[in-house]
Parts: sequence; C-alpha cells; structure tokens
Amino acid sequence: MSNTSEVTPLGAGRRNGRARSLGVAHSVAPAFAVLLLAAMGLVSALAAQAPADAQVFLAMPATFPDLDARAVVLREPGKEIVLLHPDEANPEALAMALQVLATARRSALSPGRGQMIPITGFVFPDGIAEEEQRRLGGLLAQLQRRPLSSVGNLGPGRWMRYSER
Repeated sequence: MSNTSEVTPLGAGRRNGRARSLGVAHSVAPAFAVLLLAAMGLVSALAAQAPADAQVFLAMPATFPDLDARAVVLREPGKEIVLLHPDEANPEALAMALQVLATARRSALSPGRGQMIPITGFVFPDGIAEEEQRRLGGLLAQLQRRPLSSVGNLGPGRWMRYSER
C-alpha cells in the first residue's frame, strides 16, 4: 500500500490479514500544521493589538458599587476603566489598579463580553518610587477636580481619559 492520500472507510476492516492504512495522517497533517501556525499568528496579532485599541478611563463614582474592593478594573471591547473607591483613592491604589490592568492585557486577549477584576488589597514591598507617586498623585488631583457627571450606569461621579505616559 502506498503513502498516498488514500482514505479507507473506518468500517472497512482488514485486507490480506493486515490492518489497512487510512492514509489520512499523510494528507491532513501538513494542512493541520499550516492551519495551526496561522491560528497562532492570528492570536498573537490580536493580543498585540487589543490593548492599543482600547481607551482607558479613570473613574471615581460618588457611590462605589457594593463590592469589598479598593478598586476595580473593568475591561470590555474598546474600553478599559479603572474604577477607584472614593475613600481609598490614593497613589498606591491607582498604581495597583494600573498594574492589574497591564497584567490583564499581557495575559489575555481583549475581553469579548466584559471582564471585572476587583482589587481587595495589596502591598508594595519596596514602595512606589517618589517620582511615580507624584505623577499618580497629580492624576488623582486632576480626577478629583473634574466636574461631577455621569459615570455610566454607576451614577454620578468623576471620570477622565487616561493616557499612558
């Protein structure tokens, strides 16, 4: 029997006392390998472009959702929101929320229907660099000076677009 793309029906059994070769592996394997490589390339391309397409917002609703969290990262296609608890909004909370967002971006594709990541606590063993604390403190001051407006379906609060560095 040759190594061609001969396909034998599964119920065909044996011929001349030997099992018949299906031959499928010889013809399908190269096509499957090409398909797999193409899919891997597509996933890599999507992962690389998903975060760049998303707009990032910082928000502080007047009434924080009933969650045991200091901050929440919300991700949906085209939009990512760092939601800060008004009583917990400080440079450390903002730094952690932005770090969680960066980690989520690296580890997953853009969420299809939405993703909510509550941040209940955190510790910075080495602290935050003084320059970064000033930068984040300045962002929080800007956010707190914003006029009260609607923060989506969370009600009144303050929000602003965040541009990474």
